[in-house]
Amino acid sequence: MKLNNNRGYSMVELLAAIVVGTLVSYATYSYITYISNLSAQLRLTRSSNDVVQAIVESIRFNLSLYQVSFETNIKKEEELLKRDALPFGLSNGSMVPKSECVKKPCQAYFGYVIVPSLFVRNVYQVDLRVALPADKRIIGKQEERWKQYTYFITVK
Repeated sequence: MKLNNNRGYSMVELLAAIVVGTLVSYATYSYITYISNLSAQLRLTRSSNDVVQAIVESIRFNLSLYQVSFETNIKKEEELLKRDALPFGLSNGSMVPKSECVKKPCQAYFGYVIVPSLFVRNVYQVDLRVALPADKRIIGKQEERWKQYTYFITVK
């Protein structure tokens, strides 16, 4: 009985190993890309939430510096908080006027309306709207995303 003692791999084995390696590397690359996009979205959400909290605290302690709308019409408030009318941008975690977003790219845009309470003295309703731009990298997320925040603050 004679044993066949061939050394090396056949072409089929080599081709199968290349295909498996390619699939594993593609899956790893896709997962890393997904995780990095998710991380960027979480960082943006966290920084926009921090900016919203900072704005509310700033308004609360310095209400005399801000424009207070005595217009209680909801349509008027919607006009002020439309996407094109939002006056501020969020660039690298800091609040900038929307006009500066041409120089520095802004990750989000936001605006707010302060309305005094009709029933309780020294209580104000702060409505903030944050618009996150459309994310072209994620399928199904082509539209803009909005976040609406409503706070009630008291001042002395």
